[in-house]
Amino acid sequence: MMNMFDRRKLVRAAVLLFWLGLLSACAAPDGLPEGPTPIPTLFPVSDETNPAAADTDISFALQSYPAQLSSATQGLKVYQAFCIDCHGPEGTGIVPGARDFRDLDFVRGETPVEFYEAVSEGRNEMPSYRDNLSSDERWDVIFYIWRLSTSPEVIEEGSQLYATNCSPCHGADGAGQQLGSADFTNLREMDNLAPRDLYLTITQGRGSMPAWQSLLTQDQRWAVIDYLRTFTYDALLPEGSEPGEVSEEPAEISSASCTTDINPYTADDAQAIQAGGSIFDSQCAACHGADGSGGLPNTPDFTSSTIHRAISSDPTTYYCALAEGEGSMPGFQRTLTPEQMWQAITYLGSLAP
Repeated sequence: MMNMFDRRKLVRAAVLLFWLGLLSACAAPDGLPEGPTPIPTLFPVSDETNPAAADTDISFALQSYPAQLSSATQGLKVYQAFCIDCHGPEGTGIVPGARDFRDLDFVRGETPVEFYEAVSEGRNEMPSYRDNLSSDERWDVIFYIWRLSTSPEVIEEGSQLYATNCSPCHGADGAGQQLGSADFTNLREMDNLAPRDLYLTITQGRGSMPAWQSLLTQDQRWAVIDYLRTFTYDALLPEGSEPGEVSEEPAEISSASCTTDINPYTADDAQAIQAGGSIFDSQCAACHGADGSGGLPNTPDFTSSTIHRAISSDPTTYYCALAEGEGSMPGFQRTLTPEQMWQAITYLGSLAP
């Protein structure tokens, strides 16, 4: 018979075999790398195999805030120099795709920072002005654009309503009189608020602020909102420069010469005319009309015999206007080569019957 000592040895051997079998079952199969088991559903952000990273178009505007209060007057100057050709003297948009800044449904759904990004980075057919305008100039023109959607009368009405109903909590200067009240002078807080956001707060109330739906009409609430925005910019415009009062006097073509070159193409050069026509269609037709007869007010009619004679007798003057800009027309010497500009001039000279 098995003695007590032999039984103990048998039990120990059985226990040892049990634990060895358990450890063997938990061991990793052949082929897995050493170290922590990888989680296949997670990808490093920089990994090109990351589907989220591959499909994401990362684009942002480096934003800075103005060193001083933005000015609609300064913005008007920028607007006339860079924006009026497409958006028009009244901001209504005069070329296809140009935004109408008098469209309240559009403006009331936008924020200042969205306008800043559009001016800085461009949008659709609109180019970027990051390299043409300083950050302060961009803010100036943004608030001039904002000013186009209101009027001195509406702002004055909003001022009176604010003084009566809002200043006890928000302060006469808009900086926030009571604890927890919004600071309307802080552009960093206001730039992400669309007018419709402010309208919703005024209408329904928020926190300790009461609802004003039964106390102010819709127009009165919008007037207050137009006034609130003036805590972050100077809305004053020079006399005679309200929307619709911007001078539309046609600019005369300068006779100053910017080049000593002459047109290398003859008036009947078919290849130059064809190339110039393509350039005209892509760069000029939006303002000058598809047929060159003048799509906008005060643009020359290139189909007239008078303009035809002028181009034929002095093509350099028109070349310089195209290269350097004239009046509200921008210059194209940075986007077109001299050869392309001469081709465009040759095409223009071919339009008259």
